[in-house]
Amino acid sequence: RILGEYTVTEQDAIDGTRFPDVVAISSNPMPSYRGQRFFFSHEGFDIPYRSLVPKKVEGLVLTGRCISCEQGPFQSARSMAPAMAVGHASGCAAALAAKGNLPPRKLDVTVLQKLLVSQKAELRMNG
Repeated sequence: RILGEYTVTEQDAIDGTRFPDVVAISSNPMPSYRGQRFFFSHEGFDIPYRSLVPKKVEGLVLTGRCISCEQGPFQSARSMAPAMAVGHASGCAAALAAKGNLPPRKLDVTVLQKLLVSQKAELRMNG
């Protein structure tokens, strides 16, 4: 996978870490290394915009199996609903960056979040 500005860790997923730049959520079970599935005791984990922005490449927004996360969260986030949410966020980010004539890493995430929420994305912002 491509390394992003932030890599979502297994501990982030287990703890249900909240990120101010959340653009998608995954609440699907996460497999453990013992072959079992880890079911969250919370509402899932945030996928931050920084995990969609590659460290070393300009002009690109990651989506699908390319997002920056460790194996456990990757297994959770690659299923249908979170993958659709990440794709929605990536597409909107790319459109906003192109419209503003700026690289995706310079995008104002609050503008992206407002657009996503206006299109019925659930981001659990503000609590």
